[in-house]
Amino acid sequence: MNGYINHFRPIYELRAAFAWFLAIVMLPLSGMPHAWAFALIALVAFAIRSGQVWRALKFRMAISTKWLTTLAVPKLLAIQSRMKAEANAMFLGTGFEWTQKHCQIAHDILRMPSTDIPGLPKWLPKTKTGRQFEEMIERLFAPKDSIRDGMPQGVSWIHGLEPAKGYVPFHYKAMGGHTAVGGTTGAGKTRTYECISTQVIHLGDVLLDFDPKNDKEWKLRVERECKRAGRKFLYFNQAKPSESIRLEPLDSWSQPSEIPSRIAQLMEEGPFRDFAYLFISRSVNGELYIGDKPNLRSILKYAQSGIATLLEKALKRFFLEQGLTDWETQVAADTVKMANKPGVSKVDGMVALYQARFATLDRGHEAIDGLISTHTHDREHYMRIIASALPLLQMLATGETGLMLAPKVDDFEDEREIWTIEKIIRQKAVLHVGADSLSNSIVAKAIMSMLLADVSAVCGSIYNFYETPPEVVLIIDEVAEAINEQVIQILNKGRGAGFKAFVAFQTRSDIEAKLGNAAKMLQVLGNLNNQIILRLEDTDTADWFSDKVGETAIRNLVMSSSTSTGSESHVGEFTGSVSRSLQLEKVPLIPSRLIQSLPNLQYFMRISGGAVYQGRIPILNG
Repeated sequence: MNGYINHFRPIYELRAAFAWFLAIVMLPLSGMPHAWAFALIALVAFAIRSGQVWRALKFRMAISTKWLTTLAVPKLLAIQSRMKAEANAMFLGTGFEWTQKHCQIAHDILRMPSTDIPGLPKWLPKTKTGRQFEEMIERLFAPKDSIRDGMPQGVSWIHGLEPAKGYVPFHYKAMGGHTAVGGTTGAGKTRTYECISTQVIHLGDVLLDFDPKNDKEWKLRVERECKRAGRKFLYFNQAKPSESIRLEPLDSWSQPSEIPSRIAQLMEEGPFRDFAYLFISRSVNGELYIGDKPNLRSILKYAQSGIATLLEKALKRFFLEQGLTDWETQVAADTVKMANKPGVSKVDGMVALYQARFATLDRGHEAIDGLISTHTHDREHYMRIIASALPLLQMLATGETGLMLAPKVDDFEDEREIWTIEKIIRQKAVLHVGADSLSNSIVAKAIMSMLLADVSAVCGSIYNFYETPPEVVLIIDEVAEAINEQVIQILNKGRGAGFKAFVAFQTRSDIEAKLGNAAKMLQVLGNLNNQIILRLEDTDTADWFSDKVGETAIRNLVMSSSTSTGSESHVGEFTGSVSRSLQLEKVPLIPSRLIQSLPNLQYFMRISGGAVYQGRIPILNG
């Protein structure tokens, strides 16, 4: 029986405490010699038993009532400052390290009927007076800075298994391994982001938030804390152009091929996407050759009307670079020779000159060769191929959205600031992207995907060229709506560039459905070394996290009894036996059932192969 504690037995210490209390009262009245000494002994025993009763009642109240923690921002910042100095850690609510002891109690409770879990006295009447008495008891045992959680989600006892709670630390060094934030709708992911964002802002790190739902509370919290900390707050939302900055998603790249890749990956896989990539790539290379900066509006223009004007500019530059000063005369002569062909233009004459004088002698330029291939391609076939990309380009590059994603630098009437991801990181600003996916999911997903691709390009640039990389915290809510190859690269290699990513999802299958196969999904999850898991509804995701934290051994108390009667030797013969034994059983340290039973704002956290915590995220005030 060594080592097994039954936390749910009757509180026998209460009777003993009452008996010692009577002794304290009666002994001075008994007239016995040295009664004061015996009364003093009784007082000590009463104090010991009263402490045991208090701890038992406190434990039972802790597991029978759900609480929410409230925390003023100044107090949060004071806690953060202390934890940063002492442990180089971020504050992630109140809680405790989850160990075998808590697993043991949890399994004991899971084997009990819910009606047997001790709590408030059952004899209290279910009336207004009874409820007032219950509230008085709850206030007596309530944790500091807490309010009662009246929501029905989750069970009350998980967070109450440990009486000695403290501040949950999330060490900054561990954050470089990136973090998965899992939770169903309403479980508390947004409040978690608020807690993390507030500390990041006041710490001075760069913060990039991507919120597909455009949650108002998260945005207001980030904006308010930027004002409090004196930081530059930037807001981008294509649905609110008057409040938004202008942001160029094709600004940063190391290879020109990255630009068509960012657009092509927004289309469905297939041959049409490959052809669209090819034609967009040719126009991008042509723009770069003549010194123009490719953007969504220019790409749309050349996709719709063809690249004849771009080809003409490129050939003109090429001829001048080659010292061909009389090229216009020669082009005019070639054009006259082709006059009998329908639809011949000046560009065709320039192409003929280029091919005769340079291309056939292997002295051409690859950007011009690509443009000529597009120009000479069958126009009808070209329009059928590029048609798959046109609707998306029109949504992104026209109207107010086009002016926000491809800003006109010479439009002095537009007073909205123009920013790039690289400029945001360099100036240590804070960017909050609200994608408004509820009203226009296609455009929202496309914008987030392109912006994250730009983040990846900047991440690569920092990795390659910065001696001291800046500290950048990237938070992506509902990552399945925006994940692409570039996001995977950030998770895979971003640590070396100072990136700390938090990516949120509701189920693993969301990521798998977006990426198209389980292997890619496992690649993403494999790069998320830390996990913060709030309540989940999906059993598969809960099992995945349960497997992550591993197993432990618990003790099971097995009781057996037997009786028998007989009359062989005596008419009243009776025999009986009772036995109790402890058996060890291997179980998950955190059963899936617990993960699916968490109340709002409560979570389990696993730190990169190390400690496991159970905690509660605070509701920030002020």
